[in-house]
Amino acid sequence: MAQYIATPSWLGRFFTRIKHVTIEQEHLVVHFRSASARTFLIKDFYNYSILKNRLFSAKINLCDSSNTSISFLNKAQANTLNTALNTRFSALLEQKVNNAKISLKRYALDDFLRDSSIKTLNNDVFLLTKQYAKSTSVWQQHLSPSSIKFLNILSTTPNTHDAIAQLRHKYEKKQLTLKNDFFNQVESNPLTTEQRLAVIRDNDKNLILAAAGTGKTSVMVAKSLNLIACNIAKPEQILVLAYNKTAANELKERFIKRATHAKLHTKEPTILTFHALGLKLLQSAKKPIELSKFATDPVQLNSWLTGWVSKKIQTEPQFLKAFIDLLHEPVDIFSFKDNAQYERYVRDNEYRSLAGHKVKSYQEVLISNWLHLNCVPHSYEVNYHFSQGAELSGQYKPDFYIPQYDIYLEHFGIDRQGNTRADINKKNYNEQIAFKRKLHKQNDTTLLETFHYNWVEGKLEQTLAKQLKQHNVELTPLSNDEIFHTLNNSGQLQQGIDKYIKCLQAIRVEQLSNKQIALRIKQSGIKNYQQYANLLVQIHDAYINELNAQSAIDFDDMIIQATKAIVSGDFNIPWSHILVDEFQDISSTRMAFLSAILKKHGNGIRFTAVGDDWQAIYRFSGGNLALTTRFNELVGSHSLTMLQKTFRYNNSISDVAGRFVMQNPEQYKKQISTHTQVTTPQVILLDDLYQGTKSIEIKVQQSISTIQKNDASASIAILSRYRYMLNSVQQHLKDKKYTNPLYFWTLHSAKGLEADYCIIIGFEQGKLGFPSDNQNNVLVESLLPVQDEFTHSEERRLLYVGITRAKHKAYLIADPYACSAFVKELVNDNYPIQIASTLFNKSQLKQRECRACSDGLIVPQTGQYGDYYSCTNTQICETKLRVCKSCSGPSIDKHTYSQCVNTECKTQHPICEKCGREMRKRKSKHGEFLGCSGFALKEDKCNNTRKVDIGQAP
Repeated sequence: MAQYIATPSWLGRFFTRIKHVTIEQEHLVVHFRSASARTFLIKDFYNYSILKNRLFSAKINLCDSSNTSISFLNKAQANTLNTALNTRFSALLEQKVNNAKISLKRYALDDFLRDSSIKTLNNDVFLLTKQYAKSTSVWQQHLSPSSIKFLNILSTTPNTHDAIAQLRHKYEKKQLTLKNDFFNQVESNPLTTEQRLAVIRDNDKNLILAAAGTGKTSVMVAKSLNLIACNIAKPEQILVLAYNKTAANELKERFIKRATHAKLHTKEPTILTFHALGLKLLQSAKKPIELSKFATDPVQLNSWLTGWVSKKIQTEPQFLKAFIDLLHEPVDIFSFKDNAQYERYVRDNEYRSLAGHKVKSYQEVLISNWLHLNCVPHSYEVNYHFSQGAELSGQYKPDFYIPQYDIYLEHFGIDRQGNTRADINKKNYNEQIAFKRKLHKQNDTTLLETFHYNWVEGKLEQTLAKQLKQHNVELTPLSNDEIFHTLNNSGQLQQGIDKYIKCLQAIRVEQLSNKQIALRIKQSGIKNYQQYANLLVQIHDAYINELNAQSAIDFDDMIIQATKAIVSGDFNIPWSHILVDEFQDISSTRMAFLSAILKKHGNGIRFTAVGDDWQAIYRFSGGNLALTTRFNELVGSHSLTMLQKTFRYNNSISDVAGRFVMQNPEQYKKQISTHTQVTTPQVILLDDLYQGTKSIEIKVQQSISTIQKNDASASIAILSRYRYMLNSVQQHLKDKKYTNPLYFWTLHSAKGLEADYCIIIGFEQGKLGFPSDNQNNVLVESLLPVQDEFTHSEERRLLYVGITRAKHKAYLIADPYACSAFVKELVNDNYPIQIASTLFNKSQLKQRECRACSDGLIVPQTGQYGDYYSCTNTQICETKLRVCKSCSGPSIDKHTYSQCVNTECKTQHPICEKCGREMRKRKSKHGEFLGCSGFALKEDKCNNTRKVDIGQAP
């Protein structure tokens, strides 16, 4: 029954369809003459209704979503109705304010404000505050003092984003006070403020970035204990995921120890690796599981693939041809933008043909392989010796020579229009081609020619065959069995197997479909991408078939099948909190597994990722750093906490390592502070020479002795990018007796470890140097997760990991000649390190740069005729420099003298302008003169002489 009623005024009878308006319990109802009605829920109004009196009628403006106006009402009745309506709205508004108080307490004062709760607070609290701000005076006339006080407090922060931040800060401040005793006692040392905040923050998603030595394990244990101690979660409702079994066991031990110390009598949470979790879920879902031997024994996998490939090679000619053609990634030389790119390509890629020749390019290895497979013996780049052009003797070396038929073969790098690589002068190159043709014609020697465009058009082998047949060269293809033995004996079969195992592992961990395999290889720029895709699809299909034959799965299958079990509802999720360690190294497949668990419970599970983008070093096993650096975009809105105070190492180590790793702009910036402070550099750069000769082993031995004299019980770790270097050092030290405990770690295996002193070896240029200039071939790289474009980004993080293993000092032992790019940066950019060898002075590093190529370095060598310097880019740079007699530095030959490049020496030594040998002072009856040192030789004698003062630099 209507409690209040208003009818149209006499004027309204002519201008409105309204019959009457009533308040019926919680509703305002407008009845029309047509017997229809429109109902408004009073609690949905956002403000008080407004009565406006006119000359003959009244109008009520409602504050509903449409701002409805009801006009032409009887003035007296409308006034009574509006008063009643606002009285009812006041009561409902008081109720809304009380509800806002309850919501605020529940979601923001008694709990960390979660992102999933913000929508509720927006509707219950923040919207109410905004409405109050628009009609403050009106609301204050109707609401109770307590409600007005509440709204006034909220109104001090009108911006919702700021209000959320303030509420979270208020909660954190309160918890810091309430749990102060817990935080002081839960670990052996009181937790830092950052560590405490990491424990307190309990958003739907949380990211904790923990720099090396900042106590992330302490945080994970404390967070789990806090959840249990505060009855937020039971132990069985907490899942902690560790990177490997060792880390999982460490977390269990730490939890039990700290729980006992905190006097919490509780069992530990579920602490597992990802693989153990997958197994647990599948077992719970009653899925049959048999783990393949390939998953736990890489030797078995290698043996299987070797057998499978060997059989295919010996029985399928088409597969054999594809395998040989794809031993090396196809490279289009026209893709190089400058000479530096080309030189790095030649330096970092060794092309060894089936004939055993070390050639300079991909197309040359194709030619050499084809000749060998057709039983055409040949040599590579031998000197061309003939009477015409004798002055070129020893300088002109045609690409290939077939001695049995006295045929030379040149492969010219031009297209059909005579164009060359971007860094090569087209005119000069084509003139050289013409000169070589003329030279062979003058000497009546046979020259066959192939071109870059033959390869581009897919006709290189066809062109070779046609020309050789025209010159009656017998072509006898090797049998499949002979080719197999050649591949096997040369080691190229195993090289191919190793490469395809890496590809297979990348395909499995990234879960690539056949189309995705082809697409990724294509996007990498590999020319024959479809051939590679076809070969890899065959290998992957064979692998799947083998797993099926074993009725088994591998670890990747385990994660995938566990994900499916979650999605299909075969497993009930018991967890309210999930913590993931080493998140920076998580793969896309594991993240998809986690996402399936989280989505199954909507926003019911709180997820905490703990890691450090500065220590992401496992991309080769599928680690996808973007999930950390682009967490907000790829994982979701979250609370970020950075642990930036380290207790492991001192400020010197921190300054060097932190500045070095932060050169990459795509990583988080952190400001690391250290518990231990020192005033002198504790990162020490040593050369790897002993009595002038390279000897890493002796240098490590000397470093250990130095440490032992000062700290006889300290732990010492020797670290290297490669295991073979460690093995060599370990073998050298095996009979030495030290009181110090010694450890030998690769930089990858050192993750999570520490020692008092660290000695890092292997800093040199090259693909087996550090940083490695060729970590993976292009094919494997194309299948791995996309990485940032910063040069040597993962190698840089690897060095950060290495340096930050040391508590007191880190020794870097480096090659001063084939100087590592990292060492150059540390020296040239004035990092605060101690340089303990003058060979690393900036001027010395500069003078050892090769002046004939882009990034080659001049290194000392000993040859048949004594000591000299040569360039590290031996494949493309033939630079040879004599040794300065004054300082033993490299010396560059001019016309009549050799100039030492050492700016502190600059000694000039006279040389013979005719043969290049050293000129020596001699005496005659006419006085002193310079005579060539080759005058006494029986062969290639030189009798050149000149005055002493001739030939010196001006």
